[in-house]
Amino acid sequence: MPRPFAIALAAGLALAGCASPSASLVGTWQGRGPAADAPFSFGAVTFAPDGTFTAEANYGDTTRAVSGRYDVEGRTVTLAGRDMPARSYEIDSDGTTAVFTDPTSGRSMALDRFR
Repeated sequence: MPRPFAIALAAGLALAGCASPSASLVGTWQGRGPAADAPFSFGAVTFAPDGTFTAEANYGDTTRAVSGRYDVEGRTVTLAGRDMPARSYEIDSDGTTAVFTDPTSGRSMALDRFR
């Protein structure tokens, strides 16, 4: 289930460490680094002020677009989309870089604020 992880990862980046996590998540984030240690690489994720998101996740030679809703509570972001069960991720962020960690697998991915 790498698709939910990619989306969740993007969602959590902007949230952590800000006075208003939802507001700090709003914007576009870009994944960084090689995907050699993960089942996917992250293209871009956009979190809208209305609580919706769109994301691009790369799985080898395949790219998937996913959209849905996100909710932030403390350092946890929950993503839910069409054909995707709700999934939660822990987020550590300094406002310009965020690390999303899947509590089930322990895998993490870093994202940088694009705009």
